[in-house]
Amino acid sequence: MAFDDLHGRGRAVVTCGSAHVNRRVWYDSAVRWVSSLVLVGAFGLCVAFAAPGLYLRDSGELTAAAATLGVAHESGFPLWCLLAKACALVPIGEVAGRVNFFSALGGALAAWGVYRLVRALAGGGAAAELAGVGGAALLLSGLTFFKASTVAEVYAPTAAGLALGLVLYRAAAAGDRRAALALALVGGLSLGLHAQLRLFLAPPVIVWALWRLRRGDRWPLNAPLLVALGAAVVAYLPLRAAQDPPVNWADPQTLGGVAAHLAAARIRRAFSDQIAVRDLHTCWVHFRQFASLTEGQLGVPALLAALVGLVWLVRKKETRATGLVLGWMVAADAVYSAWLNPMGLADLQDGAPTALAIAALAGSAIFAAAGRLGRAGPYAAGALAVLLCVPAALADADAKRGLGGEEGAFVGAALDGVAPRALVISTSDDLSAGALYEQAVAGARPDVTVLVRQQLWDGAMVAARIRRAGGEVRDPLHGLDEHARLKHEAEALPKLVERELPLREVAWEPASDSPPVPAPHVALDVPLFRLRERPVALPAARPLVERLQALLQPARDPLARRLDAALIGALGRGYLQRDDDPRAAALFQAARDVHPGDAAATTNLAVVHARRGDYPTALALVEEVLARDPERAVPRENAALYHVMLGRRALDAGDRPGALAHARAALMLVPGDANAHALEQEAAK
Repeated sequence: MAFDDLHGRGRAVVTCGSAHVNRRVWYDSAVRWVSSLVLVGAFGLCVAFAAPGLYLRDSGELTAAAATLGVAHESGFPLWCLLAKACALVPIGEVAGRVNFFSALGGALAAWGVYRLVRALAGGGAAAELAGVGGAALLLSGLTFFKASTVAEVYAPTAAGLALGLVLYRAAAAGDRRAALALALVGGLSLGLHAQLRLFLAPPVIVWALWRLRRGDRWPLNAPLLVALGAAVVAYLPLRAAQDPPVNWADPQTLGGVAAHLAAARIRRAFSDQIAVRDLHTCWVHFRQFASLTEGQLGVPALLAALVGLVWLVRKKETRATGLVLGWMVAADAVYSAWLNPMGLADLQDGAPTALAIAALAGSAIFAAAGRLGRAGPYAAGALAVLLCVPAALADADAKRGLGGEEGAFVGAALDGVAPRALVISTSDDLSAGALYEQAVAGARPDVTVLVRQQLWDGAMVAARIRRAGGEVRDPLHGLDEHARLKHEAEALPKLVERELPLREVAWEPASDSPPVPAPHVALDVPLFRLRERPVALPAARPLVERLQALLQPARDPLARRLDAALIGALGRGYLQRDDDPRAAALFQAARDVHPGDAAATTNLAVVHARRGDYPTALALVEEVLARDPERAVPRENAALYHVMLGRRALDAGDRPGALAHARAALMLVPGDANAHALEQEAAK
């Protein structure tokens, strides 16, 4: 009997052990299915909304750099170009669409990385799985990251690198030396992606590695070798530049040239007034804009959950290091967006690392709240994930649905509408990058020379573009030193037009600046103006507007709406310069209807009212602009002028203090401005 009892107990133990093993096998299988579903589902979602062809801003140039294995604009992104080239070889759709799918893959990998990170921080279990899924879904719900994952840009693949680095860092902090060495390799490869990867991940990782070395670990001594191995991807830049590919935004054939390209020397030179902002008040305005975008896209509940997740991670010794790195990423990205590169705020190019960190922190908060509820934990985790993700997913829903539209039609219209061997002087990334793609990849209009106004100081690039278009190999700005080239608005552009206008057609992309010829010598057309040697008649507005409306279909994408408004507003400025105020006002109002609150259109509409003597309406319009963006110098100066004019008419008792405040604000934005100084003196009387 005892034997039987013992035997029975033994069999019961074995049976229980088998059941435990079976449950473990089932759980591991379920985890693998969830992991696969997160990756495949995220990729499918991004592909479903991806732009099928050429997109706006830098997408055309980056796609062309990938397809031709060229050298992209700073910092070159060699790893991105190589990986995007592999995607461009997949025979599905057109080349631009294939590179858009590469961004979709990057976004999916980043979401999958958030899922893996949250699951690792939570320690496993059904609640941890659902918390990880919630973090991944939250990441894809914000407009900035969703856009980065559906168009050809470097931000989604860079976010995937950040997610991989965080997963490896978590494993390394838990004692996995192989993960630590793999993290060093990722650090070297970061030179092949956007600078966000090395700016936001490298500093805390280096500090942590030095701390581990001081504690007696020897593996940090091997890390520099792996960093150097990954950094070898930078050799792509001089090797490809030496081949003179169609896309070659620098000539990094020397060590100094490579260093300058990686340090974005060209961009810092061209946009020196917008990078590394020196005014603290302006930085504060940019920070509020960054915070507003983050809150508007992800929602207050997600931000509060991220704060809870940060506290929960930092309080636990085993997760403290990862929590501190995630907190550092949010703070560093805020500084980057407010101070170092605020230009990316309007174009939704800043904020992807913050969205990644907030998603991971919010996922951790979901587990922290649900993990203590026992069997009810998974249900609570799922419910919390839905509560956090639904508001973020519904925010900007119209814009997200509109991201998949074809937005490159105006580039083809611009190239097709010019004469053979024409010279196109562009300024926007949309036309400049799009034309590069159409010529280098699609083979359209190889005879047209497209020169970017902001880059005319680079004589080598100017000559190279003219040579590729079949023109004479020379620099149109020959004889001007670099200082004069940098002052292209005053010297280089008129010199260029003077030399080229008798030889071929010169087309001008309209923007906030005026062509370097008198207004009667500008033939208004869409989407490009034509520069003429003799005065031309002012065309009727209706046919131009109808052509523009046919070209620019109703857009839901915020960037496309801004482009539509810019083209319509530029047309209005052409009529305003020819003193056709009624049609100018109608066009400015049309631009405001397309892009509500458009600053340029609103400011110009105020000018029309001021020319009519309606200064109260003009002042109200510029005050509307300044309420949204107080750092605009032209509306500030105009507001001061309108206050002064109201004072002369004795219609506003508080006009002079208002004029003085606006004039001084304009001088802070543009020190030494003569008009603002004169208005300050007038108001101070």
